[in-house]
Parts: sequence; C-alpha cells; structure tokens
Amino acid sequence: MDTGTPKLAMTGISKSFPGVRALHDVALEVRSGEIVGLVGVNGAGKSTLMNVLGGIYPPDGGEIRIGGARVAFGSPKDASRHGIAFIHQELLYFGSQSVAENIFISHLFMSHAIPFFVDKREANRAAQRYLDMLGSRIRPTARMEDLSVGERQIVEIARALATGADIVILDEPTSSLSLREKRILFDILRRLRSEGKAIVYISHFLDEILELCDRFVVLRNGEVHGKGRTAEVTKSDIVRMIIGRDLIAKPRSAASAGARPVLEVEGLRSGHLLNDVTFRLGSGEIVGIWGLMGSGRTELLRGLLGLDPIDAGTIRFAADGPPAAIAPDELLRHCGYITESRHADGLFLAQPVWKNVTAPTLDRYARGVFRFLDTLREMTTAVGYIESLRIATPRADTAVASLSGGNQQKVVFAKWLNRGPRMLVMDEPTRGVDVGAKLEIQGLISDLARQGTSVLLVSSEVEEMVNLCDRVLVLRDGHIASEVVGDAINNARLMSLALGEERVDA
Repeated sequence: MDTGTPKLAMTGISKSFPGVRALHDVALEVRSGEIVGLVGVNGAGKSTLMNVLGGIYPPDGGEIRIGGARVAFGSPKDASRHGIAFIHQELLYFGSQSVAENIFISHLFMSHAIPFFVDKREANRAAQRYLDMLGSRIRPTARMEDLSVGERQIVEIARALATGADIVILDEPTSSLSLREKRILFDILRRLRSEGKAIVYISHFLDEILELCDRFVVLRNGEVHGKGRTAEVTKSDIVRMIIGRDLIAKPRSAASAGARPVLEVEGLRSGHLLNDVTFRLGSGEIVGIWGLMGSGRTELLRGLLGLDPIDAGTIRFAADGPPAAIAPDELLRHCGYITESRHADGLFLAQPVWKNVTAPTLDRYARGVFRFLDTLREMTTAVGYIESLRIATPRADTAVASLSGGNQQKVVFAKWLNRGPRMLVMDEPTRGVDVGAKLEIQGLISDLARQGTSVLLVSSEVEEMVNLCDRVLVLRDGHIASEVVGDAINNARLMSLALGEERVDA
C-alpha cells in the first residue's frame, strides 16, 4: 500500500438540501493500493458523499484532491476524466448488446475502413485484454442479458478499467451475488488493489468489510463517527459506531421440538428444482431454510404458496384445528409472505404508506351495501403500525418510495401483520437494509415467534440463521440434505453442510 500522498482526499465536505443537512465536515482518504470500507445506516450520508465525489452534487464546503491536486467537478463526466468510476448497486448496462459493446459504450471503436461503423473485431480484442486482466472467462461477444449478475458486475469493472479509472467506488456489490460470485469479486478487487487502484467499498455486510477492506470509515447523521484499520476492531465495535449503542443479542424463541404443528409438508416436488422435500413447522417456531444460491430456497417458498407450480406433494396447514390438506394457493390466504424483492412484488411504491398497510385486507374496511372503503379506519390502522413498528415517515400519506430501505421493509411487515397470520414466510427479510433496521427487524421476528407466530425463514446471512432459528433445514440440490437444531446451529456447521462437506442426521 502506498504511504505517500493519498490518491483521493476529501476534507471538510459539507452538503445541505432544503431543510436537511446531509453532510457536515466529512473527511475520506484512500491511498493507492488500498480498499476503504464506507459504512453507515441508510440516510447516514454515504450516497450523498459519493454523489459529491461523482460530480452529481457540488459540495457546499470542503475540497477534493486527486493525487494531491485540488479538483472541482461540474458533472459526472468531469469525475470520469479524473479517473473516478462508480459501480452502482443497480447495474447499468444494455442487455441486448455484447460485452465488448458495453465495456466501450462511451468510446466506441470506429472503423477506419467504413465510416460511421463500429469496428467490432478491434472492440472484442480490446475487451478481451481487460477481461484477461480480471482473470475472467467471459466472452467479449456474449450478450449481457445472457450473463449472471456476478458476470455483469465483472463487465462493469472492466468498463471502469477501460475508462482509465484509478479510483473505483462499489455500492453494495454483493447484494445479489452467489457465494461463488462473491469470492470471484473479492479476488478481482484484491488484484486491483495489488495493481495500485484506490477502492471505496460500500456495504451493509460488516463481515465483508472486515474480510476485504484495509480501513473503514463510519458515517452517522452526515458526520464521521468512527474510522480505523479493520485488523484492529471487531464487528461489535463497528456496529457501536454505526448505531451509537451496543449490540444487544436477542434470545431465540422458546419454541420446542414438541410444538403443536402448524405446517406439514410431505414429498414436495417441482421439476428439477425441488426433490421430495418433507418437513414440519411448529407453533411459535422459527425454522430456517439454508443453502447456497441455486439450492432451491426461494423456489421452495414460492411452490408452497402456489406462486410457482409443483408436480407432487402434500401440504397440510392448521387453519383452525389440526393440520389439514390445503392447496398451495389457499395457503397464501392464511399467511404473510415477505418477498425477496420488496420493490418488485412487495410494495406499491407510488402509493402512500397507509394504502400499503391495508392492501391485503381491504374487505375488512368495506362498509355498507355499496362496499365503500372506510379510509379513515384504514388510516387509523396504518398510524398504529407506524407507531408500533417505529416506521420513520413524515406522515401516513407519504409515498413508500420516499422511505429508506429499512422503513420500506417495515411497511411490508405491517401489511402482513395487519392480517393477523398464524404463519409468516420470509425470503431475505433484512436484505438491503442498514444495520440499525436489521436489528429492529430481527428483534421483531423473535418477538412474533414468542407470541406464537410460526416463521419459515430464508436468509443468505448465516448469522441471521444462527441468531434467530430454532431449527435449520439445509437445502442442497433441491432436497433437504440435513437438519440442525438448537445450539448445534453455527456458522461453520451450516456452511460445511451447504457445501456438502459434512453430514448431520436429521
């Protein structure tokens, strides 16, 4: 790592918007051959700081230096000309175009022989050089829409290198990656570090910050509230800086192996995705479904709820008495479903909070012969959940799209809790939320289980499995390979079982 002049130095950066102070006297340094993690809750100022660096917002105060020279950016193009590349969480690409065309989209290779035509052969050769630099086997001629999310991210990094970027910013780069793709990305970032690139790595996953980054900077309420070398701190230390208090572990629910069954699944099959899946879920029990990406976790949840077709199997659910056979699409009427993507199928983003909270239970608010909706009662219900779940919103009629990720996820919980379900099915319930919101949501899940709600939980975060679950079913290649119970649930055991390196009898 370079110990001389920082490649990037931001000092005294301040930025305000009408009625909001987004940044105050923020400093960030990154040296050549260094990865610096930038962490903080949603709304802490991370995006604003990076938008200042990317030329989107002019700072109200402070200065930016690149290689010791003071610079001022009037646009994103100015930032790019100074060697800054921003790889966003939502990747920007042209799906129908080739990898090479995406890499050189801002500076296409024009043919010398035929005016106004792109020299695709030369573009492919140049793209191959950058892909080779990253150790990738992606073909330059492949279409972007045919690549996995991890491969598209590698193409984005190749595009950054092609623009001559020496400072690379990555915003939540692993949120949609498999374990294998994450390992490949980390290897690439370490290679770029060894080649002298300066990297800013934004992530809510503190394990990644500790594993990958040399240093970290914590933002809270638009100010720096902690920084240091990752080798000298623990995860709890960083959490304390992020949320301003100690992390208090929530006890597991008190569900026992003899809990009254709420859900019984037997011999569930679905094409090549699910193979003879059998399990039970007890009252007030949290059962985790653990496995690597592609193991069939989401497919299992969607099959149970009738959202994807199943070929065979029996589902029994205790609606009012003992478990009785039920059709999958009927099961969805009795439970709540926290989907993997709240933006795609969890919320009506343009609608206000109160309409989202009451959406699954509108019959409850219909009045009179003509079944007009009692909107005042709807609003009163929503306000109750806003207060009990501590949803940070200016008003109940604020559009959900304007809330932070954590508060949007709380609205998803509110709309299903309003139904009063006996069972909640959750697919990545804390994905894309900050540390503070994650702790609140995990506490809510534990509280619901203690009150008797049964929870079927899919999560990619092994610690979420360890901290929350009474039992964990390890899914591998579409079938339940193992079951782990109680104190036997730990990081090493779950990872080894998911990889097929250890067997534990159910």
